[in-house]
Amino acid sequence: MQIEICASTYKSIELAAKYKVDRVELCQNLSCGGLTPSLALVKKALGLGLKTHVLIRPRAGDFFYSRSECQQIMDEVNCYKTLGIEGLVVGALTTDRKLAMPLLKRIRQNTIGLDLTFHKAFDDICNWKDAMDDLVRLKFENILTSGQNSNVIEGLENLKDHFNYANGRIKIMPGGGVRKENITEILSTLPTDNIHFSATRQVKKNNSVFFSSSVLDPDTATLKEMIELASS
Repeated sequence: MQIEICASTYKSIELAAKYKVDRVELCQNLSCGGLTPSLALVKKALGLGLKTHVLIRPRAGDFFYSRSECQQIMDEVNCYKTLGIEGLVVGALTTDRKLAMPLLKRIRQNTIGLDLTFHKAFDDICNWKDAMDDLVRLKFENILTSGQNSNVIEGLENLKDHFNYANGRIKIMPGGGVRKENITEILSTLPTDNIHFSATRQVKKNNSVFFSSSVLDPDTATLKEMIELASS
């Protein structure tokens, strides 16, 4: 079982190294689904010898990007691919929620030798079978998905269809709402050899008059338990 940890802090990265997870997906601002991480975060993971995938997502919200946002995505792709990472995690759609093929083709052409994962923008797609066929043709290696639902448990039946339709042409990685309470059910239900989770808890950062907020922080005990459950 390949375990991928979604990591957005130094603590998450250090825990991933401590418990010898197979891979990390680096991002920041987990509360909005993740955004492109800082260079420091990426260099930290690489310095600890972790197999590292980097999320490229310039902002929160939908996955329809303006021309300038597309250029930012390409600039970030070109920046991070030079650091020695193993792969990139990307996603872009049209206004009618189909794959943004021109941008995805440019990304693939600029990332020969790197693994490409299409992230949970896949769950927003209208016709996922057509999209999966296109991602296979583009030579993407992975799709991160909750089965067209907000979390994996609700999308279990769809995910079974995803695995059947993929038929080994592309890896399907279940992710989104994977918790210690449901990870065993997920892994026993789906024919998967990989799983994606963050093992975080919501923490209030409210020692401020103007900038109080809740953030998702890694929970050491939960991460350890989930790794053990996934590995058993």
